[in-house]
Amino acid sequence: MASALLLPVQVVVAWRWPAGYSVADNAISDLGVTTCGLFADGGQPREVCSPWHYLFNAGLIASGLLVALGAVLLHGRWPSRSGRAAMILMALAGLCVVMVGLAPWDTHPQLHDAAALGQAALQWVAMVLFAIGVGPGAFRRLTVATVAVSVVGFVAFLSALDGAALPGLPFGVAERLSFDTLTLWVAVVGVVVLVGGRPSTDADPLDRLGDGRR
Repeated sequence: MASALLLPVQVVVAWRWPAGYSVADNAISDLGVTTCGLFADGGQPREVCSPWHYLFNAGLIASGLLVALGAVLLHGRWPSRSGRAAMILMALAGLCVVMVGLAPWDTHPQLHDAAALGQAALQWVAMVLFAIGVGPGAFRRLTVATVAVSVVGFVAFLSALDGAALPGLPFGVAERLSFDTLTLWVAVVGVVVLVGGRPSTDADPLDRLGDGRR
């Protein structure tokens, strides 16, 4: 749950922008850019000046470490193979978030983008495995829906970078649909655990495969 601190940190850092931060026109990573000026990423030129960039990057590092720590502590809570694998991948996704914070976009663009892509890909797979591990129910449906929204947002974000933004879905909003939904989902998992959610007793398809049963 504590990893969601990144969301209010974003609000505080954006509030400190001298010329104003645009949710529609600015990228999330713009909050961590260490210099001021006109930046262009794909087909998206924009003015960037984030005086409190150090707070955003520190927030990323803290959030990533908390995700990784939480995944380690929860390993085995969902004892199926898919549940355990999901927590391993979530820990790796958290470390990718740490790398994003350590490598601001303006100073290490390739490493920054690779780490962000790694986080998204690892977490998508982890969430699918998690949905398998928890069994049928509302939380599985929520997880699948979150993955779908995040993937669609990511595709729209890439399209906007190529200058082909989807109508009604600007560059910055598409990125937030892709990444902020992942942050919120992690916090929801924390809430479920805190209120005493229990792992499903349904047989896991990965376990059946490992046992050689059809």
